[in-house]
Amino acid sequence: MHITDLARASGVTVKALRYYEARGLLKPDRAANGYREYDAQDVQVVREVRTLQSLGLTADETVPFVECLRSGHERADVCPGSLDAYRARIAEIDDRIAELWELRGRLRDLLLDAESHSRKEPA
Repeated sequence: MHITDLARASGVTVKALRYYEARGLLKPDRAANGYREYDAQDVQVVREVRTLQSLGLTADETVPFVECLRSGHERADVCPGSLDAYRARIAEIDDRIAELWELRGRLRDLLLDAESHSRKEPA
């Protein structure tokens, strides 16, 4: 299939597919006329990359998942590299949650302090 067919089948733009190719996520064959040729596995790869990006992974962080699919697995997340990528993303989220809780606590303390001072201020 041609790049426009892959874009339609996977729900992304041609520009996104070229970006994925530049990142090494897609490696299309070339026809004699130089056109890119894709197959059904490429549709699965693009859909997987889109799903992972919706979870906050970068294109580069999806590489282990793509490699897992390309090695013949039905699922992209059953290989050790994919599991490590999941763990790393979860750790990033946990760190961000901790930062947000700390920030929330500081803001709450400032609010409580400001409210107590505003009650003491003359009207």
